[in-house]
Amino acid sequence: MYKRQQLTKTSLNVNKAFKGEPIETKVNRIVNSKEPIKDGAPIMYTERKDGVRPEMNIRTDRMEIAVDKMDFVARANENKRMEAIKSREAAKNTQTERNSGEPPTPPITGNQQS
Repeated sequence: MYKRQQLTKTSLNVNKAFKGEPIETKVNRIVNSKEPIKDGAPIMYTERKDGVRPEMNIRTDRMEIAVDKMDFVARANENKRMEAIKSREAAKNTQTERNSGEPPTPPITGNQQS
């Protein structure tokens, strides 16, 4: 006798399809009511004097663009981390101040000379 595999229920909804508007109805609506076209792809062309934008140029090395964006993200994360460290140090200083009754000495950093 073979062991049957039990089906498990998941909360994953696979098919969220909906019936779209037929193209004939859409064209008829746009032409007759003279409403602007709201949906569509972004404009890909640029003025000749502006040249080709790097994000649209197939010959561009997109790695440079990605590195610039990741540098921005890394700086933002570093700033957020430094703010968290400062807030923790401030909380620690206030806690030790409450416990000892005397003000804590400021932390010594490598940039200060005695």
